Amino acid sequence: MNFKKLPKIELHCHLDGSLRVDTILDIAKKDNIPLPSYNKKELINYVSIMDDCNSLDEYLNKFFIPNKVMQTKENLKRIAFELLEDVAADNVKYIEVRFAPLLHVE
Repeated sequence: MNFKKLPKIELHCHLDGSLRVDTILDIAKKDNIPLPSYNKKELINYVSIMDDCNSLDEYLNKFFIPNKVMQTKENLKRIAFELLEDVAADNVKYIEVRFAPLLHVE
């Protein structure tokens, strides 16, 4: 059975946890946002939750970098659009996306 082809729903999706790493890199370079690394393979470790995540603080720290690139209307529109592209490719038919607007007004 090919699960990718099955229709799906996503009931709890955080926009700031759904960014493409390439998008983070692109926006950071465009907007001069400092990152701990500009190497895609290295940056993945800063923004991805790994199996050995042992605390809520460690988990929440993974959102720091994505939130840094989510500070303009233009960037938010791009990120939201790309999320919809990604879930459409996975045959998601319904999605509830959430985010905290106060985190995006630095």
